[in-house]
Amino acid sequence: MRPAAITPLGGISNDQLSWQEQGRWEGRNEGINIGRQQGLTEGYNEGYANGYNQGYSTGSQEAHVAGYNEAIDEANLAIERLQAEHVIYQQEVARNYLAYEAERDQLRQLADNQATHIQALKDRLVQHEQSARHYRTKIDNLIATHQRFTQESAALQEQCSTLTQRIQSLHRERSDLDETVENLTLAKDSNRLKYQEQLAHFNKTLTFVNSILGAVKSTLESNPELENSFSKLFADEYKKSVDFRILVDDIETAPHEDKNFALLLPQTHEFIHAMLKVAQGDELPKND
Repeated sequence: MRPAAITPLGGISNDQLSWQEQGRWEGRNEGINIGRQQGLTEGYNEGYANGYNQGYSTGSQEAHVAGYNEAIDEANLAIERLQAEHVIYQQEVARNYLAYEAERDQLRQLADNQATHIQALKDRLVQHEQSARHYRTKIDNLIATHQRFTQESAALQEQCSTLTQRIQSLHRERSDLDETVENLTLAKDSNRLKYQEQLAHFNKTLTFVNSILGAVKSTLESNPELENSFSKLFADEYKKSVDFRILVDDIETAPHEDKNFALLLPQTHEFIHAMLKVAQGDELPKND
């Protein structure tokens, strides 16, 4: 609300009294100056003493009234200026308040956004810490696994070296075996040829022996009186021959006691047994 202006009469406030007192002193001083000027002028005309007193009294009264009124006018102008400045100040304050309210709302919204962002960052930080702990655990496990694999790799390398040496040894042994097999193959081929030759000779000998056996059987059948003497003669020669062959390690067992010989040469085996039986007093079995 706009304050009331100062009036010359009635209702004077303390501020107005202060302005009046100031105006009074200013008017008095101005009146003195004017009075002096007028007193000098009139003193020259009417005398120094009368002119001075009259000029002082008149000038003082007029100066007092004029100074008081001028001071009130200046005070009213100052009040009006202050009131205008106060209105401008209030308008500025209102504008600043509105701007402050808007800025405060913006800052509050920004603060809320920052708080949300900070909380999100805290959550992300917690997640990163959890992830970091998880990855540290995985890294520790990987380091332990790597150390274990390194130890196992060293053991495997040692085993591999041992196996390599063993393989090389086996290769050498195989080479030796191949050579041995080759030699045995050659020996087998050679022995096979020898065996074939021996088998041919054996068959030839067997043919000869069968021929002799046939001739002896035919002779004994035709001349039974020769059976005992021939059997005795055969038994003696047979015993001498067997004893000699066993002595020189050509045979280990007498042919008539050897089952394998009986299987291979059944007719010869049977003839020997027959001759030995006749030599011992039994009859020679007849052939079918």
